Amino acid sequence: MAGPEAPEAGWKAFTETVVGGGRLELDPAGLEQCIKLCQDHADHMGDLARRANEELRATDLGIGEKDIASAAELARKFDEKAISGKDIEFGNTARGLFTAHQTYARDMKSMFEAVLARYQEQDEQIAGTLSAAGTEL
Repeated sequence: MAGPEAPEAGWKAFTETVVGGGRLELDPAGLEQCIKLCQDHADHMGDLARRANEELRATDLGIGEKDIASAAELARKFDEKAISGKDIEFGNTARGLFTAHQTYARDMKSMFEAVLARYQEQDEQIAGTLSAAGTEL
């Protein structure tokens, strides 16, 4: 997601804190469900971005844009609002919004995957330590 309010920095900081030694209690099955939901959401947002690119294009509104300059200008603005152009930045378009949501869902998925991997590593380490301690008794 682009822009100064992009949430990636927050997710990355959270992931670094958790993966870097923070304390975490969680349900691995719940995290796996979150990972799946994030992927599903990212896929859905990608589909919407593609549809916006194809279906929201305003190249022929039928309002006289072929003959009237102001109608052509209006059609161009609608088209740019869908996919971007010289007057509208990508992040302020329908396609840009869906793409930003897709990126955000992927970032969340990556964060959940990192947390789950670290949890599983820690769980295996603890199990190994307990197993070793059990043989010493």
